[in-house]
Amino acid sequence: MKEDVIERYGFGVMADRDEIPNVFSHSDQFLIIDLKNRKEIIYEEYRKNPHAEVVKVKYPMPIGLGEKITDEEFQIYIDIAEMLKDCKYVIGNNLGYYPKKAMDQSNVFYIMQSVNELPRDHINRLIEDRAFAGFRD
Repeated sequence: MKEDVIERYGFGVMADRDEIPNVFSHSDQFLIIDLKNRKEIIYEEYRKNPHAEVVKVKYPMPIGLGEKITDEEFQIYIDIAEMLKDCKYVIGNNLGYYPKKAMDQSNVFYIMQSVNELPRDHINRLIEDRAFAGFRD
């Protein structure tokens, strides 16, 4: 009998509008789900992003490759990555170079997608389309 596989995914979401923001670090919270065999949600939680307001005001857009950021800004991205390091994958819009670098340092695999639907609709579609399962089942 094949053993069940549980994988944790994280999605950045806006608490007040139940949508995925245009800039990942602007997420008010992170929706964390555990998928069994990449088909069934067996656990979910929301984690508050304590840096959301600061990032929205001080760092409204990710900067281009090669541009420098402050130590404070990079530390925020490190903190966000640390909050998500128990996730196998983190999915969202527009990460930016330095947040990606922070995710890499924390061994978090980030998947950038153009998500224009409600987070739950997006997750359900990925399950129904077998995208999580890698089209292998």
